[in-house]
Amino acid sequence: MPRRREPDPLAQAVGQRIRQLRAEAGLTLEKLAFESELGSKGHLSSIERGLVRPTIHTLQVLADRLGVLLLDLVTFPEDDERQKLIDRTRLLPRGTLRKLVKELEAPASRARLQEPKDRPGGRTGRRVK
Repeated sequence: MPRRREPDPLAQAVGQRIRQLRAEAGLTLEKLAFESELGSKGHLSSIERGLVRPTIHTLQVLADRLGVLLLDLVTFPEDDERQKLIDRTRLLPRGTLRKLVKELEAPASRARLQEPKDRPGGRTGRRVK
């Protein structure tokens, strides 16, 4: 795929996300390029800088090597509260993650996590006449 002179905004955002996840995984540009069989670190560098639009296949290969879902490469934590939470839990040790999941699945936790409903007798603070 030809390189661009100016980064494509979406490709640049995806590239920055790949760079972030690569750094979290402790991988160098060269090591990730080699282990993902992308050919060269120059090609991966171009992807990370948004100068190349990676194919779905390339994104899947990178996601597999980074130990994340393909979706993690194209969602951006700064744009979405749910993604921020997912991003933070990805870094937790497995034991801590299991405890967190168990706590969230407990009936008492589910009841506490329910958002207040705007209905008579609900917890909105308004009185019903």
